[in-house]
Amino acid sequence: MFAGLIDQEMKVCLQRKSLMRRKFLQNWLIHFSLLIAIVGCTNPNLPLLRQPLNLANVHSFVEQQEERLGEDKNNLDAAFELARGRLFLGENERAEGALRVAVQGSPLNAEYLELLGKVLYASERYADAIKEWNAALQVDPDRLSIYLNLGLGYEQIREYGKAVVSLDEALQRDVNYVEAYFHMARIQIKRQNYESSLEAVENLLVLEPSNKDAQLLRLRVFVAQGNYYPASVLATELLAQDPQWVEVLREQLRLFYLQQRPDDALERIKELARLGKLEPEDQLIYALLLSNQGSQATANQVLEDLLRRDPTNVEALLGRAQLSLQVGEYQLALELVENALEIQNQRADLYYLRASLLFQRRDYLRGDIALARALELDDRPLPYQLLNARRKLMRGELQQVEQIIEKLKHQDATNIYLLTLQADLLVTQGRYDQAEALLRQALVVRATFSLRFSLARVLYLQRQYSRALSYTEDLLKDFPIHWERVYLQAMTLLQLDQTDQALKLSEDFLVREESQGLAHRLVADIKRYRGQEQAAQEILVRGLERYPRQFYLIEALSASYLVTRQYKEAKVILENALKADSPFQSVFLDRLATVYRQLNDQVAYQRTLRQFQQLNDPISIQQSLSVPPLFQLLSPEPLESLINTSFVQRN
Repeated sequence: MFAGLIDQEMKVCLQRKSLMRRKFLQNWLIHFSLLIAIVGCTNPNLPLLRQPLNLANVHSFVEQQEERLGEDKNNLDAAFELARGRLFLGENERAEGALRVAVQGSPLNAEYLELLGKVLYASERYADAIKEWNAALQVDPDRLSIYLNLGLGYEQIREYGKAVVSLDEALQRDVNYVEAYFHMARIQIKRQNYESSLEAVENLLVLEPSNKDAQLLRLRVFVAQGNYYPASVLATELLAQDPQWVEVLREQLRLFYLQQRPDDALERIKELARLGKLEPEDQLIYALLLSNQGSQATANQVLEDLLRRDPTNVEALLGRAQLSLQVGEYQLALELVENALEIQNQRADLYYLRASLLFQRRDYLRGDIALARALELDDRPLPYQLLNARRKLMRGELQQVEQIIEKLKHQDATNIYLLTLQADLLVTQGRYDQAEALLRQALVVRATFSLRFSLARVLYLQRQYSRALSYTEDLLKDFPIHWERVYLQAMTLLQLDQTDQALKLSEDFLVREESQGLAHRLVADIKRYRGQEQAAQEILVRGLERYPRQFYLIEALSASYLVTRQYKEAKVILENALKADSPFQSVFLDRLATVYRQLNDQVAYQRTLRQFQQLNDPISIQQSLSVPPLFQLLSPEPLESLINTSFVQRN
């Protein structure tokens, strides 16, 4: 009996203890909840749950906040929420006005500062937005979304390095931050850091394997890299998931174009048109495909329609520039690129194209300025660095070129244009056998125009004219209007005493712009070989009327005048030529001294002879040595391919 009472008392005691424990926990939870509420009121940087906005609720939401603010003008939360609603509606100025009230009342509120940055970003005031976000970070350095916003802000002002640093900071704090991986991958594509971009995409796909944006971005990385096989496989897999995935269809269109598969590209254009999703960039590729198939007029019409609808369409301007290049209208192509620069003057690729066109016209001063601007805006792209290296090669800065090549090998050792540059450096150093071996190894992997042209050039320098001719004739089938190829073939034919063919080939370029007067020089030289000095002089004079600063024409004409003893005519053109800086100063002085002597002008003869002797001291001779003009060609690749790469691979 006592045992039963004891058990009952023990149960009552345990129940009381359990009840007391529950009451203690309830009181503790109430106390903790109150503590959170109090801290939330005093610490403005703790995250608050905000009502999600959409088209259905935003207008009523804005009205509610206006009522709250009307009741209490010092209601900072209402001002903040009103700004949030205004920003959603695109009313950026009114959003900024409301938000300034909130920030003024609470200047150390990171949430307010972050939203102010977003408003300024939406107003395209990127530097101001970055300033506000940096201020928000000073208040709350653990707020991840600010790092993401900073990355996007730096991207807009083209400070990609800082953008990557900001996104990397976010990822160090949260390795599962999906949005940061996505934007990191995008920006690394712009920097042409494809491996880093692909790494970010792969990390994102580990977190979200079915993320369609990440899958699409992975495809774009492959296309930008030039990894066409994995790009083709991935595009096929993605279209198997969704046959009407427009973005993938568009990437596949670009891929087909870059792979030179015109029929497949046209099929994709038809598919996009059937879906009603044909964009201006698709029509641009369509125009270029038409042009490649010989439908020049139709291609021009497509581009003109694009520009009529949007005169600021830079890609359409570049498309017209390419069509101009295909018919030899280099001046028009240059004007179109410069028009594009007036619209978007912060695009490095446009300055790069301008530099390439100016170099092709042998306008090296303005070309150097354009190239310097491209490198100032973005010094990472491999084509820009290669063009810069070629200019150094032309100036005889061989040691610097070697250093650049070694550096670029770490970036992309198998790049075709880098291999071509290596071969050109070996040629400049007289190491023809090594240059030939390097080019033949590269041709096994990929038989591009650049490699074939460079090999033909090396064979010519080795006096293997028949073998060189076999390559230039093969190139003629693919690029019938490429001047450097025509020039090399004509020179090769001359060495084989096939002057009639060389003359016919060269005469076609007398009316075209690509040669910038060198076609006149070549035709005149052939005439002179045949003893037709008068006919040669007429051609050279016509060339100088179009290209008055083409010193190769002056050099040939002055030599011809000396042969025909037209000393007065020679005196005029030589004196005028010496007023400008030219690579033929020494030659012109020597010939002018001969002319003065023939004209019995002893004073002028002695003065000119002294100038010639001063210019030809041993030190000056060593400093003036350079590569022969024919082999100073900056880019053996047809310039229209540069245009293609610019608009198709640009992000």
